Amino acid sequence: MIEYTSKLAQLKEHLNNLPPAEKECLHDLSYPFIPNFDPLFDSSKNKVLLIGQETKGWQGRLENFLNDDINLENIIQNSKKRYGELYEQSATRSRFHQFMKKIKEVNHNEPVQWLNFYLFDYKKKSFNGLRKKSEYEKISSYLEKLSIQNLSEQIKRLKPKVIFFTGQYHNNFPKLEKSLELLSNEKITAGEHIDKFNMRIWNNETLVLRMPHPAHWRASSNEARQIALNFFKIFDESKNIDDFKARVITSN
Repeated sequence: MIEYTSKLAQLKEHLNNLPPAEKECLHDLSYPFIPNFDPLFDSSKNKVLLIGQETKGWQGRLENFLNDDINLENIIQNSKKRYGELYEQSATRSRFHQFMKKIKEVNHNEPVQWLNFYLFDYKKKSFNGLRKKSEYEKISSYLEKLSIQNLSEQIKRLKPKVIFFTGQYHNNFPKLEKSLELLSNEKITAGEHIDKFNMRIWNNETLVLRMPHPAHWRASSNEARQIALNFFKIFDESKNIDDFKARVITSN
């Protein structure tokens, strides 16, 4: 269980102390993306996470955090409710959810917990749009750091065996790895170089698969995602992480 109320209270305090010029961007930023953890995740065989970038068009505007009467508990509950609605929606609506469905099929239809790298969207689009504006460099850096800390805490809480990372994350991925305080970070070479695909094992226990976001439909992006699914199948058939590594080396 992650306690979000105090985190949102700290966010509210920080936003209220911003200079007026920096507050101007808040009406273009969404409320924080707070997911509802699937109660069956902890007992699932592979404990799979799927990490997106941000959910574009997420509810609320961050400028409301400047209001004294804002109800933080309502924001948390409404976010979890909306998350649940999207989590259960038809996979035909979203390429991201279509990819999640493919992972679930390999995962014997057990839960695939969806998280986001960034807590916020910007102008109902990529958070990276805010990062590109020099006048908002300080608030952008703060929200970026907050996002990485949040995702790190979620990963530590869920203790996944497999993580699908879909996106570039604008050179912030090493910051996440640092925040996780990894004891080991082993790169696994899958034979010939596969464009846009990377595979690692964290702490000799978590398979980490990196590939382009499902919204990217170039042939190389599709291939990278299919390769990720193929390696997940091998992982699913393996006795443990050492058996998986042996199978991958044998198949090269």
